[in-house]
Amino acid sequence: MIREIEIRDLVVIERAHIEPGDGLTAITGETGAGKTVVAQALGLLAGGQADSKAVRPGAKHALVQATVAVPDGFWESLDPDDPAQQVRELAEDDAEVVVARRVPADGRARALVDGQVASREGVAAFVGALVRFSGQHEQRRLVGPAAQLAILDAFAGPEAVGCEARLRGLRRELTRLERQLHEARERRERAEREHEALEALVSEVDEVAPDVAEEEALRAERGRLAHAERLAGAAATAIALLDGDGDSGALTAAGQAMRAIEQASEIDPALRAVLDDLAAGEAALQEALIGVRRYADDLGAEPGRLEWVEERLARYDALSRRYGPGTDAVIARCEDARATLDARATGEAADDALAAERDAVLGRAIASAGELRGMREEAAPRLATAVEAALQDLAMAGATLRVEITSDDAEVPRDRVSLVLQANPGLPEAPLAEAASGGELSRVLLALHAVAAAADPGVAWVFDEVDAGIGGGTAAVVGERLAEMAMGRQVLVITHLPQVAAAADRHYRLVKGAAEDGRAITTIESVDGDALVDEICRMLGSPPDDPAARGHARELLARRA
Repeated sequence: MIREIEIRDLVVIERAHIEPGDGLTAITGETGAGKTVVAQALGLLAGGQADSKAVRPGAKHALVQATVAVPDGFWESLDPDDPAQQVRELAEDDAEVVVARRVPADGRARALVDGQVASREGVAAFVGALVRFSGQHEQRRLVGPAAQLAILDAFAGPEAVGCEARLRGLRRELTRLERQLHEARERRERAEREHEALEALVSEVDEVAPDVAEEEALRAERGRLAHAERLAGAAATAIALLDGDGDSGALTAAGQAMRAIEQASEIDPALRAVLDDLAAGEAALQEALIGVRRYADDLGAEPGRLEWVEERLARYDALSRRYGPGTDAVIARCEDARATLDARATGEAADDALAAERDAVLGRAIASAGELRGMREEAAPRLATAVEAALQDLAMAGATLRVEITSDDAEVPRDRVSLVLQANPGLPEAPLAEAASGGELSRVLLALHAVAAAADPGVAWVFDEVDAGIGGGTAAVVGERLAEMAMGRQVLVITHLPQVAAAADRHYRLVKGAAEDGRAITTIESVDGDALVDEICRMLGSPPDDPAARGHARELLARRA
């Protein structure tokens, strides 16, 4: 149920506050006062397209906000992937949510949930699940098979609605499984086609058994072996300079210097630091000599070592050109190929399991479709009878309605519903859009909604001039039907008919005015008592001081008691 509606700076409405409450709420006003703006505001909450031109001149943005009471069990009834679930994630209270649309004069419109930015789709799904909108534009939607199917399911009752929701879920699950099965089969078929190439790749790489660390070591070794003669000469020169012939090398000179300083340090202790440095230098020279001799010995590689290293590196390079670039990429590609070959070995069994799961879901979907078709076929004649009875009171005596149900030949059949109307005796039957005039279509729309609403008690209804093309005694019946429909639920009606307005439990009037700068503005006010009588007189086309009109207005208002 909608607890409050607030509209700010939308078209001609500067500020409006409506508290619909239970039962029937009427919204009236002079032509051009902005009645359609109220419907436009509610349409924004339901996901309607935001237009910056709708922002009242001089305002920074327009705002439409509604406080919505959430019925028990609502969230649990939603599908897990229903966009309305996004609202629950942002809502501060599961039982009451404030949703809004803000339309700036310049920039992007925003949807809000309890003041937090939300997706337009989420807010629209939430509002659409709890509020039904019906207006002259709804007539176009009503003639569509999807809308007619939804009306039939609502009339058939919660079991049919639940079955249809389960069937939607099964169809989604089928689509998911079929996509997975298709992708798995494509992978396996690709593996079959590439089987020989993949096996050759794995075999060739395994034969080489590449290793990044080994490759780096081999490339360093090749550099040494390729320059062995030059390196051996450098090592021999270093050894000669360090060791000499026993009496002229750097080590001998360092030892002689150390002994000389050692004797002198006995005379002057200040030389002991120099002596320590000479001792360290001699030790370092000895280590260097040992290292360079070891290096020179290692240069004497076995014959053919360079050729073997070159051949080994050539195999690395060949793998890199074919499956790289680089040994890392070669190893990764080999692992991918090995995994694909393993999947091929087990893929058929996995595909069979996936196909079996898909067949099980298909069986449940076909059974649900058959069950739902039975519910629809049982409810169709009852819906036709109920609508015909409602049409008798709406000045369409003799009109008949037939509900046709057909199914396609899909694997899981989809039902299609068509409402076939005979508006007047003697005329041929025709689909709803072709058989009824504008006024007749409005009455059929009201009759259908009233009948369907009886089976859908948990939602609010908003009617935007559903009484278009209706007058006289029929208007009074429309008011009575809307009042009956509002028993135990919330109904808002935007109307120009006094007979409909007089049937309401509460009444809001839009009043045209002018701002200080001369721009037209509209305010909205709740009216009752004498002010309500004045408004009914205006709707009757009479001045409020006309005694006859006031008597008629009071008579209309008395009927609602």
